[in-house]
Amino acid sequence: MGELAPGSLTLALCLAAAAATAAEPAAGARAGWTELSLLNASEAQAAFAAASRANPASRDVRLGEALALLQLRSRTPANFAEAGRRLEDLRRENAADDAGLAATYFLARIQQLHSYTPDRPAAVASYRALLAAHPENYYAQLAAPKLTLLLLYDDVPPPEWERRVAEVQALLPRLTAPEALRDTRLILATAFIRLRLDHARAYPLIASALAAGSVTRMTRLNALLVQAAESAEVLGKPAEAADYYSRFLEEFPHDAKADEIRRRLGDLRRKAGS
Repeated sequence: MGELAPGSLTLALCLAAAAATAAEPAAGARAGWTELSLLNASEAQAAFAAASRANPASRDVRLGEALALLQLRSRTPANFAEAGRRLEDLRRENAADDAGLAATYFLARIQQLHSYTPDRPAAVASYRALLAAHPENYYAQLAAPKLTLLLLYDDVPPPEWERRVAEVQALLPRLTAPEALRDTRLILATAFIRLRLDHARAYPLIASALAAGSVTRMTRLNALLVQAAESAEVLGKPAEAADYYSRFLEEFPHDAKADEIRRRLGDLRRKAGS
């Protein structure tokens, strides 16, 4: 899974993860997984259809056929419903093998994002079940940032929101996939700032991601360096703020914000010298 992104890119990243974690793909199915990870849905369907004719019982192939339906350009209720039916069959037959765990995860993705009638509570329940029963499985790891988004960007009273924050914080030590840990931390940090103006809790999460070098998408790095600097200023950490502004200018010297960042950095240095 890469850094969070909307729409088809998120699906592509999830499908790439499915391809990478598929256990011993059936003969002929590897081409289907490759096409699926490249968002070539029609080619993937053809490859999986050929593999299915050779081995119709293969759960790996059946999973690929279901996911190809989610990727088709014709994003119709019928395609979503058929994909959901196939995934539910896989989960009902065996919820604990690789195909069954993947089916649970992608059913939750349909419930959250790809359905014409999203069912957020059902998606939350599915993600929680994955994390509770199979915390080290890659699909459970993928579920953590998705669950975090659903829990924190819901209109609930402050005590319930804080309870959900505690639930997310309890997940963090259990996340072994670096990208899942990074994204969960950063979603939590963004929620602290956007929803509570809570820089004190957000700043360490952002700083740890930047220190680890785990933010590789440049548009995201751009925004996070500015956010880290601004949070450091709010928290009375001018030296750290200056470090983040300096790093921004090193990474993005020609950015539209560069002149403003230079001004802020100059102000910080003048104050430090006075």
